[in-house]
Amino acid sequence: MMNTVKIGGRKVGDQHPCFISFEAGATHGGLESAMSLCKAAKDAGADAVKFQTVRARDLMVSDDTEIEFETAAGVKKKESVFKALERRELTFNQWKDLKKYCDDLGILFVSTPSGEETINWLVELNAAAIKVSKSDINHRNLIRYMAQAGLPIILDGRERFEDVEAAVQICEKQNMRDIVIMHCPSGYPASHAGIHLNAIPHIREIFKYPVGYSDHSVGTAMNFAAIALGADFIEKTITDDRSTEAVEHFMSLEKSELKPFVEDVRAVEAGLGDPRIIFSSRVKSSLRRSIRAKVALKEGDILSVEHLDFKRPGNHLPVDQLDEVVGQPVTRDIPAGDFLEVSDVGVTFTA
Repeated sequence: MMNTVKIGGRKVGDQHPCFISFEAGATHGGLESAMSLCKAAKDAGADAVKFQTVRARDLMVSDDTEIEFETAAGVKKKESVFKALERRELTFNQWKDLKKYCDDLGILFVSTPSGEETINWLVELNAAAIKVSKSDINHRNLIRYMAQAGLPIILDGRERFEDVEAAVQICEKQNMRDIVIMHCPSGYPASHAGIHLNAIPHIREIFKYPVGYSDHSVGTAMNFAAIALGADFIEKTITDDRSTEAVEHFMSLEKSELKPFVEDVRAVEAGLGDPRIIFSSRVKSSLRRSIRAKVALKEGDILSVEHLDFKRPGNHLPVDQLDEVVGQPVTRDIPAGDFLEVSDVGVTFTA
C-alpha cells in the first residue's frame, strides 16, 4: 500500500491528482523575474513553484568546474558551475519577499537548500517542502538535518538505488514519512533514450512512496508518458525566454505554454480513468443484437439456427443465449419478424 504524503496540505499519491511543480530556480534572473515566474505558474494552475535556495560557496571552493548544455539554436556550450549557482542566489530577505508573494498568490513554495543555514531559512519561511539535490543524495548528514527540520522531503532519485534507499531510511528514522522520490534523467537537455521512464513503476513498487518525474527533456511528451506509468508528481522547468544562452533554459517551457501544459496533464489523468472498467459493460443495449424469428413458428416447434436471425436492439432475448435456446421448443406461436423473449423458450437460463 502506497503512503499518501502531504505537501502544503495537498495530498500526493494514489487516488489524488498529479502534483504539478514548475521549476524556476535555475532560470530566474533575480527577485522580480522569480516573482513573474511564480505568477505565471499560479495562473497556469500549478500546485507549486520550485526554487534553489543555494549559495555557491556552500557547494564549491573554486570556479574551475564547467557544465555542458545545449541552446535553443542547437549549439553546445559550457558554463562555470560556480557562476551558474551564483546567478541563482538571493538574500534571505529576498527569499522572504518571494515566499510571501507565493503565499499571497496561493501557490506553494518549494526549494532545494545547499546547507544547514539555507535549510534553516526554509524552515523559517515555512516552505511547503524541501528537495534533496542530485549531488547531495549521498550526503547523509545533510539529509538527516533536513528530515529533522520537519518539512516534507523530495528526493532526487537520479543516483544509484543504494543511495536513495539509504536516504529514505534516514528520513524514516527521523519519523519523516512525507517523502516523494523523483525519477530524474541526466543531461541539459536529456536525450529521450536516456530518460528510462520504465523505472517509475519499479520505484513505486520498491519504496511505497509517491514517485515523481523531473523532466529535463525538450517538449512535454515525456511528462504525459510518466503520468501514464504512475508518476504522482511532475516537475518541469520554466523560463521567461527559452533562447537564453544558459543552462536549463532550452529544455524549459515559456509562460504562454504553462496553462496548456497543466490542462494536458489533467486531460491525461482523466483519460487514465479506472482500470476496473474492463469488468463493466460499456455498450448500450440498443447497440447489441437480440434473437428474432426469421420465419413464423408454432408453439412446440424446436428452434434451429435456420429459424432465427439477429437484429438490434439488444433488450430482448440476447444473442449470447443462442447456444442455450437452439434445440428447445417455443412456448407460443411467434410471427415471423417478432423478437423472442426469455418466456418464449422452454428452458431455464440467465438472460
